[in-house]
This record gives sequence, C-alpha cells and structure tokens, in this order.
Amino acid sequence: MTPDRAADFIEGLSTDVRACVLLDANGRLVAVDSGHEAEGEPLAELARELLEGAGTDQVEVSTGAGIVYVLRTGEWTLAVVAGRFALSSLVFFDMRQALEELSR
Repeated sequence: MTPDRAADFIEGLSTDVRACVLLDANGRLVAVDSGHEAEGEPLAELARELLEGAGTDQVEVSTGAGIVYVLRTGEWTLAVVAGRFALSSLVFFDMRQALEELSR
C-alpha cells in the first residue's frame, strides 16, 4: 500500500466510512479519500486537535450524527469519519492494518 492509496483503501472497506485522511509523522496532510478532497485539510486539523487534546494515540469521538476515529503510529496518522452505527473495533482494526501496511 502506498500513502496516496491508504485513504481510499480505508474509505472503501465499509459503507459506514464516510471520509478518511492520512497525515505524516509531522501532522501534514498526505492523502484524502477521493470523495472528500475539499474537506481534507479541515479533517486533518480535526485529527491533530483531537490527538493533542486527548494526549493519546487513539481517539474516538461520537456524536448523534457519526463517529470520528483517529489512530497515530510513529510514522502515520489516520482519521476516519463514520456513520453512528460503525463498529469501533472493526474500524480501528482496519486502520491498524492499513498503517501496518504503510510502515512496511
């Protein structure tokens, strides 16, 4: 998997996933799923703020309309916006798999 394909890969895994962005180790936007290029930077900023505010490498924020998942490894950060019925364990599993592939 390449960085430019990671966001589309995650977005395509489930109908619950609505948008996805990939950030590098410095928090810079690297990729956005093909359906949300215009929202890439605002989603990346949200991911940075959530990680900073939470002080951890894994964040899940749920609202009545949906869920935002953010997962950071040493080199990469993925942020996913999903519908409110997405299963957290599956979304985080898919995110971990994608980040693992990127690190190879």
